[in-house]
Amino acid sequence: MDLVDFGVQVIAVSASGVLAPGPLFFTNMLYGTKQGTRSGLKMAYGHTVVELPLVILLAAGLFSTAFASQYASTIGLIGGVAIIGFAAVQIIDVARKKRGLVQSPVAVGSKSPFVAGIALSALNPFFLVWWFTVGLKLITDSAMFGLAAGIAILFGLHIWMDYAWLVTTAYLASRGSSVLKSRYYPLLLLALAAVLVYYGITYVLHAMA
Repeated sequence: MDLVDFGVQVIAVSASGVLAPGPLFFTNMLYGTKQGTRSGLKMAYGHTVVELPLVILLAAGLFSTAFASQYASTIGLIGGVAIIGFAAVQIIDVARKKRGLVQSPVAVGSKSPFVAGIALSALNPFFLVWWFTVGLKLITDSAMFGLAAGIAILFGLHIWMDYAWLVTTAYLASRGSSVLKSRYYPLLLLALAAVLVYYGITYVLHAMA
């Protein structure tokens, strides 16, 4: 796998997780209605504070024990099944039309967007499970570029999407846009779910080969 293929894989697999509605997304929208685009940027900062150390710790644990090379097939199988599972959850959510804005567990105004970004990332089971399954597979694949370089490439390809999405949705919320409630948003999520299914099946087949 070359750098271009790896980049496409990281972006495609990360997209559904980044764009999927959840506590972080809804809280960001709520803050956006009051504080505008800057709240999205602050939320992304908070998310980064949790995500970057987690990725580094996972990578250090993998590579320091040669875990990646010994259990690459197992990681691929778990990651593939997890990806398909995440896709299934997304498809079910769209089918049930659970796409309306709802109040997040974090009350708007009680904490800054930065603190909310930290809390809603660190305490989000979906986020943690994603990195311990799907993300672990991406970390393993990044080893081909070296430890430091691989993690830098992986994180760079992943994190910009969080910033772009949180800032954009905060801006749309501040403008009162209904774009995210339109019929096109569920279609986008379904398309991303289909891409996830493709990568999930690919991971499983490679692991079983």
